[in-house]
Amino acid sequence: MRKLLLVIVLLLGIMLSATTIEVLWMGWPQDQVMQVINAFKAENPGIDVDIQLVPFGQLFQTIEVRLAAGDGTPDVYIVDGPNTASYAARGYLLPLDEHFSEEEMSAWFDASIEEGSYHGKFYSVPYGTSSAGLFYNKAIFEEHGIPFPPENLEERLTWEEVAEIAKKLTKDTNADGLTDVWGLVIEQIDRPYLIFPMVQSLGAKVLSDDGLVSQGYITSDEFIEGTTFYWKLFNEWKVSPQGLNDSAISREYFGTGRAAMMLGNEWNIRRMLQYPDIDYGLSPFPYFEGGVAVTPTGSWHVGINSKTKKLEEALAFTKYITGKEAVIAWHKLNGIAPARSDVYEALP
Repeated sequence: MRKLLLVIVLLLGIMLSATTIEVLWMGWPQDQVMQVINAFKAENPGIDVDIQLVPFGQLFQTIEVRLAAGDGTPDVYIVDGPNTASYAARGYLLPLDEHFSEEEMSAWFDASIEEGSYHGKFYSVPYGTSSAGLFYNKAIFEEHGIPFPPENLEERLTWEEVAEIAKKLTKDTNADGLTDVWGLVIEQIDRPYLIFPMVQSLGAKVLSDDGLVSQGYITSDEFIEGTTFYWKLFNEWKVSPQGLNDSAISREYFGTGRAAMMLGNEWNIRRMLQYPDIDYGLSPFPYFEGGVAVTPTGSWHVGINSKTKKLEEALAFTKYITGKEAVIAWHKLNGIAPARSDVYEALP
C-alpha cells in the first residue's frame, strides 16, 4: 500500500509540475495529429501540449492576430515556408542557428533550409516538402486516342500542349449543354503555389529578393502573359470549371472521371487511394514553350515565437516534431513528403 501511495504521489508530482506549451497548428485530422503529439508527451512527461488546430482558410489570419498581440503565445506555430521571411522581418520568429548543430541541419534538404532562412539566419525548421505534377486519367486518354503525357523530365508537356489536349477531352457527353467531363482541374485554383510556376516559366519574377515586395513584379509583361493564359483555361477555352476552389472537390472530379487531368500536389498519390477504380499516371509539371521548366516545392515549417517564455520546452517540441521518427510517423499518417533526406532512406 505504501509503495502504491508513493507511486501515486510521484505521478501527481509529475502532472502538477508539467509545463504546458501552446502550439498553433494546421488543421489536419485531429486523430492523426494527436498520435504524434501523444508520442511526444510519452517521451517528455514534464511537458504538456495545448495544441490548437486551425483550418487552412483561417490559419494565416489567426497567426497574424496572435503574433501581433506580442504576449509570447503561441510558443510554437506552424509556418508556411514562404512566410518565413515576413515573420522573421517583423520579429515574430526566434533565430535558431545556435540551437541546431551542423549534424542536425544536414538532415534537411538545402532548398528547405533556404526556405526557412532570412538574411543568413535560420528561423523555421522544415517539417515537410512538396512537389506537383500533371495527373491524367489513362482510360479517358485511351478512349480518345491521345498518347499518355511523358513521365520523364526532359519530355514534359508544354502548357500549350496541355491546353490543346484539354480542349479535346472536355466533353458534354449527354448533349444537355453542360460539361460532363472537364479537360483539366487545378487542385489549388487560387493559390500562388501552382500559379507562380506558370509565370516563372516565362521568366516572370513574382517577389523582390527579400520576399517582401510584390509591387512592380506582378505587373510585368511575363506575369500578365502567364496569368492571361491561366484565365483563358476557365473563360475562353472553357476546359477548366470555374469556382472550383476546394482542393477536395478538384480531387473528386479527377478521381470520379469528371476531369481528364488534374494539376496537383504529390500528396494526392496517397489521397487518390479513396478512388480505387481510377487508373492514372503522373507527368512532370508543364512549362511554356520557349520558357524554362519550373516545378513548385516547399511546404510547412515549424517556428518558435521570439517572445516565448518557455524556450526549453518549445525547443524540445520543435526538435521532436521535426525529428526522424516523428516525420516518418507523420508521413505514414498523412502522406506529406518529408523534408529530411534520411527519412527517404528509412522508408520502404
